[in-house]
Amino acid sequence: MALQDTGRERQARFLRNGFLFLFFILILRFFQMQVLSGSVYKERSDQNSVRQIPILASRGLILDRKGQVLVENRPSYSLFLVPFDFRKNRTDAVTISSLLGLSVEEMETRIEETGGGPFTPVRIIRDMDFETLSKVEENRFDLPGVFYQVELVRTYPSGIRATHVLGYPGEISGSELESLKDRGFSRGDIVGKSGLEKRYDAALRGERGYKYVEVDVQGREVGNFNGQRDILPVPGKNLTTTLDAELQGQVEMLMDTWRGAAIVMDPRNGEILAMVSTPDYNLEPFAKGLTQNTWEQLTNDPDKPLLNRAIQAQLPPGSTYKLILTIAALEENVITPEEEIYCGGHFWLGDRMFDCWQPGGHGNVDLLNALKESCNVFFYNLGLKTGIDRWARYGRELGFGSATEIDLPDEKQGILPNRRYLDIKYSKQGWGKGMVVNLSVGQGDLLVTPIQMVRLASAIAMEGHVATLHVVRSVQEPLSGAWGENAVRHHSLEAISPKTYGVLKEGMHRVVNASGGTGRAAQVSQIAVCGKTGTAQNPQGEPHSWFLGFAPYKDPMVALVVVVENGGSGGGLAASIAGHILRWMFRQGVVS
Repeated sequence: MALQDTGRERQARFLRNGFLFLFFILILRFFQMQVLSGSVYKERSDQNSVRQIPILASRGLILDRKGQVLVENRPSYSLFLVPFDFRKNRTDAVTISSLLGLSVEEMETRIEETGGGPFTPVRIIRDMDFETLSKVEENRFDLPGVFYQVELVRTYPSGIRATHVLGYPGEISGSELESLKDRGFSRGDIVGKSGLEKRYDAALRGERGYKYVEVDVQGREVGNFNGQRDILPVPGKNLTTTLDAELQGQVEMLMDTWRGAAIVMDPRNGEILAMVSTPDYNLEPFAKGLTQNTWEQLTNDPDKPLLNRAIQAQLPPGSTYKLILTIAALEENVITPEEEIYCGGHFWLGDRMFDCWQPGGHGNVDLLNALKESCNVFFYNLGLKTGIDRWARYGRELGFGSATEIDLPDEKQGILPNRRYLDIKYSKQGWGKGMVVNLSVGQGDLLVTPIQMVRLASAIAMEGHVATLHVVRSVQEPLSGAWGENAVRHHSLEAISPKTYGVLKEGMHRVVNASGGTGRAAQVSQIAVCGKTGTAQNPQGEPHSWFLGFAPYKDPMVALVVVVENGGSGGGLAASIAGHILRWMFRQGVVS
């Protein structure tokens, strides 16, 4: 009997100790969950009950040189949905679809494109119209995970377009996020896509904030913590540009029906006063987010409206590039300004004939008259005497074959052929003097951009003193209101002598003002305009029409370039447009 009691006591003690052990384990687990890992589980709980909604900062304003607002913000409503709430109930998804007029598949595609987590809100509609907003508000308790908030979108109050200079912002794409995620970017962020919006995105964007709301198990908002947990956004910086809105409008009007580019600048400091690329497009629809159909129309348009021709069009310069050959020949003592060459209307190289634009020829011409009348035969001979190496070296000195580093994105470099380039492309035996003859008058493999050509005009106007071209003058801190000036670099082209610049300027003055000059359409009463025309042959159609120049002769205050694709003679269309621009500027006192 005693043995039985002892066995029972041992069994009871074992069970009691087992329960105590299990209770101890339970207490330890509670301690771990409540104390040691409490913050972790609270965070997980908050993910279900507290939703973090990003608040985008207002992008900075963009102003013209006189303080006129070119780009500002207007309030609009954007619609968001939370993927987890949208996907957990097919009936709710269909209800959301019918109210918004978007298919479930379209919204799923949008969620997939965004690629965020299940609780990361996805922007479904930007700049929502009032009718849709009303539907959402009336049915808000039947739309789990759907909410709207006020966001600022871009608007353009000045009346000018300046499409390619200003550019546009848009929601960050998956590929952009992949390359920028290490710099603090998130899904749904708005970033600059082109123009100044892209180049100065870091300054314009500001810093986003966050709003925290409490949601119930159905994903519906039930509280907002009275804003106590919210983090306010920091607004973006304002930009003051070098553009003159009135001048920009005038140049846009003059170029409206043509395909090409026009740039007007102050050669004294590198400021761009106007920059136009045509055809362009309306920036307003980009504020709402383009439809796929509209985007495809723009990208497939044969006139390439998305191309900023001012800095991206790579074209043969034609006779405008005779200025570079003139520099090389004078600096290398290949010719003197007084030396004459006979032009009979054509030039023979072996059994190949190269024509002058003047069928009857120009007779005996010296350098200044050859520039004035743009005599091809003169420059055919001069190109062969100078040679490809010296021609290419001075082209490089004047910045061709490289970007100007203007503060706009995606600038092209053009092509400046030299001996090595031609040897690689054609082989050493595959090119010869005929190639040099073509390059001498700005044809062949030589390609330039309009921004490079206006820099050339500026360098000649200022006799080698060159300032970095730029579109933004100053940046304003949003909180302090303090303006900081953009640093502008200056350098001198020491390889070119003052005497050579003197010859160039005199020749360019004769182009516009002397009898027989090819650029007389650019004349301005009582203002000595200097210029050079170019008619660049184009295998795809009519020649491209070029004019570059500056004014006044003695004290230059403005430099410009105009190029019209398939516009015919440079002395006709491009010079005429340049003349209209210059006459308007001096009449209105835009430069002083």
